[in-house]
Amino acid sequence: MIPQKLRRLTLSVFTLLALSCSSLAAIQAVVPDYLARAQEAIGRKDVDAALAALNAALKDNPGEPNARLWRGRLRADRGAYDRALEDLDEAIRLLPASAEARAVRGFVHQKKGNSDTALADFNAALRMDPANEVALYCRGLLCGQMGYLIAAIADFDAVLSIHPKNIGALQAHGQTRMLQRDFDGAAVDFSRCLEIDPKDPITLSGRGSAYLAKGDFQKAADDFTAAAVIVPNDPRLLVQRGYCFGALNDEDRAFADFNAALKLDPKQVAALLGRAELQRAAKKSAEAIEDYTAALAIVPDELRALLGRAGTYYFAGEIEKALADYAVTIERHKDFAQAWNDYAWLLCTGPKDALRKGAEAVEFATRACELTQWKNSGYLDTLAAAYAESGDFGTAVKCQELAVAASGEELQQVREEIEGRVELYRQKKPYREVLK
Repeated sequence: MIPQKLRRLTLSVFTLLALSCSSLAAIQAVVPDYLARAQEAIGRKDVDAALAALNAALKDNPGEPNARLWRGRLRADRGAYDRALEDLDEAIRLLPASAEARAVRGFVHQKKGNSDTALADFNAALRMDPANEVALYCRGLLCGQMGYLIAAIADFDAVLSIHPKNIGALQAHGQTRMLQRDFDGAAVDFSRCLEIDPKDPITLSGRGSAYLAKGDFQKAADDFTAAAVIVPNDPRLLVQRGYCFGALNDEDRAFADFNAALKLDPKQVAALLGRAELQRAAKKSAEAIEDYTAALAIVPDELRALLGRAGTYYFAGEIEKALADYAVTIERHKDFAQAWNDYAWLLCTGPKDALRKGAEAVEFATRACELTQWKNSGYLDTLAAAYAESGDFGTAVKCQELAVAASGEELQQVREEIEGRVELYRQKKPYREVLK
């Protein structure tokens, strides 16, 4: 008989001899190829199986760089950013020339809010591989977030030169054009996306936003409707469509959309504001004030709600409450010219004698003119009214003449009103607004 130890050795030798003549599949049957298993699991989107295979690979060989890279990427996809960084740092140490590892680590730093570190990794990846799509795409997104819109467009263009049908890059290109206020270009980008995937709700919503910004309200409403069919419980789509219907003077459908959005999400501020503006236009002051107040309870600094409620209070004859809202508005939005102007207008032309304050009106109207480089005819008109209220009619006439000179683009009725106040101030009479 063969001694037990020798028999085991003999079996090992026979096994090795057999393996030396076997196919690759036979080798993998005896010595598990964990990376192949991980790759196959990734292909079928079974992340748990892929991670199990990579964990096994790294248990056998902690220095396997590809296993580190792949596990880092999967951990990043799951949001486990700190653990992903552990793997990616090690992958880069083992593969210092890997553009992919740098790009993925940059993505993780971007997600963690480390913009400078992320940008350094993307730049390093692109020095190694100028066509690395992950680095180009992510750097484009980062540049867009940082306000470098031209650089962002250049990166998305580079991705699209490699893969013209990359929907992610096309969508990001369109969204960046929206930030550039190139609404025509954005609509073209989103239309190209829809040629690839006609039922993508993000693209439909994006093109709808571009059409809305362009003033193509019916086209915008159609896109938001198509998106809402695919994602029926997204209140944001209903809000956007509600604004379209409002612009199309279809108040009933606008109200219906805002109400439906608020039923889905009672804290949807945009829906509250849209509905408030409809109520205000319908002269339902109490209902409008209620919606503006609800919006301010959610976002206390919401500019549209502050201005809207102040204006509604004013035309409802509640002057003290309007003044209080304007005071809050200029405190919280110091560089918003309209708030200074509207506050000044009420202080110098309002219907209640006890509430008019000419000196403060001059100060606030001057601030509005400074913020607009003395080019806004309406704000110059307010400044003239403020000087008239304070008794300085000579300066009031001069300011009103400047307002007339700057009013070329105003509607004819507005121009006539501005011109008419010149003679009023020459007669040493202040202007008083009559509430209707």
